[in-house]
Amino acid sequence: MTVAPSFEPIQLFKRSVIQFIFFINLARISQAQVYDPIFKSVEMQATIAPLGEMVVGNFFGRTGIAAIAKSERAIYFFEPDSLENLILTDVVNLPDTAIAISAGKEVVIGKGAVGDPWSGLAVLMKSHYVELISFGKDGQPILSKEVKTDAYGTQIRTADLEASGRLDMVTFGRFSLGVSIADNTGSGKFVEAHQLKGPLGNIPFSDIVLTDFNGDLVPDIAALDWVNHRLLIFYGRGDGTFAPPVSFQLTAEPSALAVADLNGNGYLDIVLGYKRLSRIDIYTGDGSGRFYLRQKLKTAGPISKFAIADFRGDGTADIAALSELTKEITVFSYDTLTRSFRYAGAVGVGYDYDDIVPFYFPHRKRADLVASSPTEKYIKVLKSRVLFNKAPDFLVPVCSNPEFMSVCGTDTSNFLIVGNASGRISARYFRGAFSAGAHSAVDWQSEGTPNLTELISPTGASPRILVTYHNADMISLYSVQKTAKGIGVSTAQTAFLPFAATGAAFGDSSVIAAAYRMHPDSSVGISVFSSLKGKSEFIENDYSVDEKRDYVASALTINPTLSFLRVWRVAADTLRLAYSSFPDDKTFTLPVRASDAEFLRSSITGLPILASKSVDTLKLFELSLSSPGQVVLDTISQLPFNGSSLRTLGITSYDSTYYVTYFNRADSSVFLYTVKGDRSQFVKSWHIAVQPEDTSVSPLLNSIFFLNRRESYVSIHYF
Repeated sequence: MTVAPSFEPIQLFKRSVIQFIFFINLARISQAQVYDPIFKSVEMQATIAPLGEMVVGNFFGRTGIAAIAKSERAIYFFEPDSLENLILTDVVNLPDTAIAISAGKEVVIGKGAVGDPWSGLAVLMKSHYVELISFGKDGQPILSKEVKTDAYGTQIRTADLEASGRLDMVTFGRFSLGVSIADNTGSGKFVEAHQLKGPLGNIPFSDIVLTDFNGDLVPDIAALDWVNHRLLIFYGRGDGTFAPPVSFQLTAEPSALAVADLNGNGYLDIVLGYKRLSRIDIYTGDGSGRFYLRQKLKTAGPISKFAIADFRGDGTADIAALSELTKEITVFSYDTLTRSFRYAGAVGVGYDYDDIVPFYFPHRKRADLVASSPTEKYIKVLKSRVLFNKAPDFLVPVCSNPEFMSVCGTDTSNFLIVGNASGRISARYFRGAFSAGAHSAVDWQSEGTPNLTELISPTGASPRILVTYHNADMISLYSVQKTAKGIGVSTAQTAFLPFAATGAAFGDSSVIAAAYRMHPDSSVGISVFSSLKGKSEFIENDYSVDEKRDYVASALTINPTLSFLRVWRVAADTLRLAYSSFPDDKTFTLPVRASDAEFLRSSITGLPILASKSVDTLKLFELSLSSPGQVVLDTISQLPFNGSSLRTLGITSYDSTYYVTYFNRADSSVFLYTVKGDRSQFVKSWHIAVQPEDTSVSPLLNSIFFLNRRESYVSIHYF
């Protein structure tokens, strides 16, 4: 009897390898929600008019971008300079307003020789004709005779449909049945466009791409049938006609389409987005013209445009998907281990954008992303990451036009709260350090127009968000809590005096909020909402102040331990202790330049820090209470400061140390200093393109946060 040899050790080894790969993939999947952005910053290039659709080509003998002027009869041309910026170099005037544009080799126009590397333009005009632009040997633009096309066409493409060596023009639109084709007869002449008969003749398309899917050197068409929710593939016959389509049924109305070799196997793949779904679908091709649904990926919003290029410089394709609705770009990168795409980051663009295109600057292996706006007079260049230590470690999209930012947490859980003047609030939750855990988010609309939003972070408890309003005599107190599905929000409201507020929490005994406003009789009403072991009560006091002076700034301080409430007012040249809850109330006056002063509430003593700026120095004063109604002012630090604004000055206190941040406009940089006792120390600086609306420091996590209002995101850096 022969006994079969045992392969148990080999099987155990195989099982261990499989489990190891499984856990790697699981870790990668869990990291798919971590913000690890490809783009490090946003730069602007001014133009004369808002811009729409763009194309990349070799114009004027140089690689650049051509963009349609939305409100003018012109095409704008941008080229890279030596500093890797795009600059406006040429403007070509048009006889009418353009609505769509396509680029191809000079053979599109027929003016140049075959093989000429220069590009020509086919520009679709609103009066339903195409204007052709070529470039002569001297680099001057040449406008050819217009070509009539479909009256309802809103998009234009170019392709050699008849394998003649000359590119034809194809126009289509959402409300145009089928496509119209203008055949290229050579020597710069096109026949008047005619609607293609057959299977392409009675379907309205939201987007189409012309390329060779099956390797027969004849262009095929991938098209989105938005009425019947289908992806259609039409295979070309080489004579300008197409076979009946291969149909893929979709779950909703499609909106955008792109084609590229996404997985690096040499075959073309298809990615499409939806008009009302926050999702993209990826179909992989096998080179013979067959496609298979490979992945469904969640995006920041419904997709309107795609840009596909190597944004990471690793030799694989990345997908950038623009959502006009949420004003965000979601990026996916190809994972060679799992052979699939994974979430790679998102960036808010802040305003409406019509188009995004990839652009490779000279001598760079990775592409940058260029966006154009139909309302703003600039194009936007989103630079791909070059040096890791200069790039944000994370970009976190938040509500539009953010103005308020608060950060709290420990080494195990962290919350980022952002709000805007319209009452929109975003809460972001991270497990552990910001780089190590999964990310979850919740956004909601508050009840009015906030004038102040603050984060109150009791030790060991979920944070509370205090909101006061310009247009309502109430406050809202939100509690942000971790749930099984991520984070959730509960709220409580109460009548309150609007104008200003602050909060603090100390174990079971806490003053949650305090606010004040001016009465018509020049008295100031103060309300305090306190909580003692679950019981809540309101305290209101009135007092009179001299309103003959022009007060330009205020600060409110609370100290539950010492039971006092103070209102500080900054007049033209003095700092006044306007109110104290102590019986022996006195007014203390000291010299200060009000226009260069700012109150910062987070301090070690519980009283405000006063910051005053001279020509090149930032002075920090620590206020302390020597006796009831008496204030001692001590200079704790003098920091170098050449900027012109204290708006983005921030301070955080932790473990007897102040962390001071400010934006220096002269250097376009944010500087971080630590101040402990009478010693100050420079920590780090970050060069950023846009002045942050707010800054915040988390000493526990060695992290700094910049709030970018224009781009609607928070960038997180480590120090």
